[in-house]
Amino acid sequence: MNINGIIFDWDGTLGKTLHMWLKGYHRGAKNQGLSFDDAQIVADFFYEHDKGQTKYPHIDFTRLVNDAYGHLQEQLPNLELYETATQTLEKLNETGTKMALVTSSPRNLLFQGMGRHDVEKYFSSIITGDESKAHKPHPAPFLETLEKTGMSAEETLIIGDAKTDIFAGKAAGMKTCVFAPAENALFHSFEDLAKTGADFTIEKLFELVELV
Repeated sequence: MNINGIIFDWDGTLGKTLHMWLKGYHRGAKNQGLSFDDAQIVADFFYEHDKGQTKYPHIDFTRLVNDAYGHLQEQLPNLELYETATQTLEKLNETGTKMALVTSSPRNLLFQGMGRHDVEKYFSSIITGDESKAHKPHPAPFLETLEKTGMSAEETLIIGDAKTDIFAGKAAGMKTCVFAPAENALFHSFEDLAKTGADFTIEKLFELVELV
């Protein structure tokens, strides 16, 4: 299987921001005199705010999200990358693999996090959530990346931690890879991710080097 390019997700794939968002939502809930366990926070607040607002009509969701966002901004100087992330990017760069990044995060948050580890230099294209006309699982940001970089869909691999990454990659005609490290088990059902039909599943980022 010939792979000449890789498009990365950021949150939950390169940057360990999911754990920061979790603590941020806990802080936001506490500020409203509420307490939830980790699983409740992820299930009800992480991805579909409209459903959470219906389930908890007494919660000020605007305030909750703003508090979580504020926590993330405060903690970005302490952001960690997933194990071997930098080494993986460096090795792929050495082999001549083209690399790009597509994220739903806004540019200011992304670059604050990336800047701490000096990894933005590895990507020939970066599309953020506040720049894209459509968000994953829509394939638009991936198709735009192909146009900007000259990558071909047939030889490009999408790697992400969520179903939306895989669905978007498939819709764009690309190969797909689920990133499923043990520390992400709280945030995703690995069983559900397996049902997406991704071409590959890896637990360590350095496994990408063996795929190209």
